[in-house]
Amino acid sequence: MPGIKTNYAYNLINTVSGLLFPLLTFPYAARVLLADGIGQVQFFTSIIAYISLFAGIGIPLYAVREIARVRDDAPGQAKTAVEILLLHFLLTLAGYAIVAVLCLTVAEIRADIPLFLLLSLQLFFTVIGCEWFYQGVEEFRYITVRNLIVKTVATVCLFIFVRTRDDLMLYALYTVLITAGNNIFNFFRLRKYVCGQSFSLKELDVFRHFRPALRIFVLNLITSIYVNLDTVMLGFISGATSVGYYTGATKLTRMLISIVTALGTVMIPKMSHLHASGNIPEFDRLARKSLSFANFLSLPMMAGLIILAPDLIYVFCGPDYAPAASTLRIIAPILLFIPLSNVTGIQILYPQGLEKFVIISTSAGAGLNFLLNLVLIPKFQQDGAAIATVAAEFTVTVTQAVIAAGFIPGRIFSRGYANYYVGTLLMSAVCAGIYSAGLPAIANIIVIPLAGALTYGLWLLLRKDSLAEEVLRTLSIRKP
Repeated sequence: MPGIKTNYAYNLINTVSGLLFPLLTFPYAARVLLADGIGQVQFFTSIIAYISLFAGIGIPLYAVREIARVRDDAPGQAKTAVEILLLHFLLTLAGYAIVAVLCLTVAEIRADIPLFLLLSLQLFFTVIGCEWFYQGVEEFRYITVRNLIVKTVATVCLFIFVRTRDDLMLYALYTVLITAGNNIFNFFRLRKYVCGQSFSLKELDVFRHFRPALRIFVLNLITSIYVNLDTVMLGFISGATSVGYYTGATKLTRMLISIVTALGTVMIPKMSHLHASGNIPEFDRLARKSLSFANFLSLPMMAGLIILAPDLIYVFCGPDYAPAASTLRIIAPILLFIPLSNVTGIQILYPQGLEKFVIISTSAGAGLNFLLNLVLIPKFQQDGAAIATVAAEFTVTVTQAVIAAGFIPGRIFSRGYANYYVGTLLMSAVCAGIYSAGLPAIANIIVIPLAGALTYGLWLLLRKDSLAEEVLRTLSIRKP
């Protein structure tokens, strides 16, 4: 079984490719389709995301833990995989019934039913994909190689076929393929693990997974309120253009968040297996290390995003998206809050079966997010949604750390992270000085991150920070 560093390296490659491909494609699509076109696709995609959430009832996250727990039992693993796959398929049929009802009753959807139906293919590809299985058995090399191939093909097709505002359907097809199309390969490859294992169809108990997955569904449902509801409420209250501005800002933010949370994808099966096997000291050690890593990486990235927001929006979205610059600066703090709550909730509490604490904290954040959206969106449009999201994520992080303190090794904020706080301040001063020189936007985007990384890294190495030294050793090229 590959180690954490190897799996993280593969998953980081996969994550970085997930950043680079949008950096190539989103600026192009934003200029061709404009804010209203991008906003329309994102609006429908957010609705489909809700349907997918209900059809999945927590299966994607629940299944990773269950597959990891039985990975040393091949027949049991195969039986569990088939049961979860069948349950997900049955629930997705109900999801398509919801799609039909929405097409017949919601005016905004009836205005472009073909686009909505095309985007709904994500439901089908998700159910056959079994991405949870390959995460549970820690096949991150396969996941990475497969994603790179599919994304490359889809990106080439985007540049060839999406040429004007009238190609909105082709852009929607690209969205489906790049997010879920590679799941076709997953389905056929699953035979490698399932075929030939000794269990009969009579032994299958599909609905034994329903209730435990439903608990994860409650968590996912609440979380999705402040992940997708801001976009949906913007679409209904302020229109597609505001959604387009908000999408430009949040895409850039969540690209960076994914770099930090890429570790979480690797840690869930690892931590679940450690806890199930009773190796608590190693569980605690890795938990503390994950918290340090989240602070180590998130703080300087958040500061850099705030400084570079106008130039990032100009370069990657275009001059028409200028109102999104303030949105990006407002929403930047979630780059710290989301990774911290991901570590405490998903990497630490969830493998222990303590998702009740995560549900309570996310409920508090979701309720606040909904209320603030109602108050702020009508007056501040996309900026109001950004304020609501930051407040929600901060609430989730702090509430989780307080109510589950006895089960979380270490603290999310402590003097032990002082090197990261001071290093971020020093880096910010250097980067702000360079920004004030008035360099062209593209020059700032290249020079400022390099100068910031150098300042931050040198400070941590001078302070002999153990995590910084470990990262340096990992990146060093060693001679044989």
